[in-house]
Amino acid sequence: TPIAVNQNGKKQIIISGSQRIQSYCLDSGILLWECKGLSKENVVATPVAGHGMVFTGSTYDKTILLAIRLNGAKGDITGTKHIAWSRSRGAPYVPSPLLYGDALYFISQFQGVLTRVNAHTGKNEPGQFRLNGIKKVFASPIGAAGRVYIVDRNGSTIVLNNSKEPTLLSINTLDDSFSASPIAVGSELYLRGEKNIYCIIND
Repeated sequence: TPIAVNQNGKKQIIISGSQRIQSYCLDSGILLWECKGLSKENVVATPVAGHGMVFTGSTYDKTILLAIRLNGAKGDITGTKHIAWSRSRGAPYVPSPLLYGDALYFISQFQGVLTRVNAHTGKNEPGQFRLNGIKKVFASPIGAAGRVYIVDRNGSTIVLNNSKEPTLLSINTLDDSFSASPIAVGSELYLRGEKNIYCIIND
């Protein structure tokens, strides 16, 4: 899915695709910049943007996560100073990354492994850790009220606190399977399963 980013007062549309991520001017459709390095096929995760950067990744035939500086990006920026940092472990496949404050979260979807890094530097804070009770994840993680929510195909929702050393707050299970990403609205959490739609209220 493409995302819209306002950089220095100009709107651009950024989309990850086969072998590269590209940015287009919203008004004219002109290609502004591109960066090579993603998988040749099956680039699924939606990029996320913040702090003057965009974060994108793939794992199908190439495991890579890129943090790209937007200011001044023009033309082919592959291998230039616009690449703030990159990682070759734990990059996302189907679930999109979560940018939450200064933290970037991304999931190794079939391994039940979550990685948390500093979004500015790419350094581990604390890095990879296993999500016990969660296995196959298609839905993207979300952040709300200082917490991170991750749902899996087996009907479980894991809740972590958003800190440099995340701790497990709870695991909740419903008799359903979840592929769609959850949505937080106010004090309510919405989950769309294969059987039903659920509204969880935090009193």
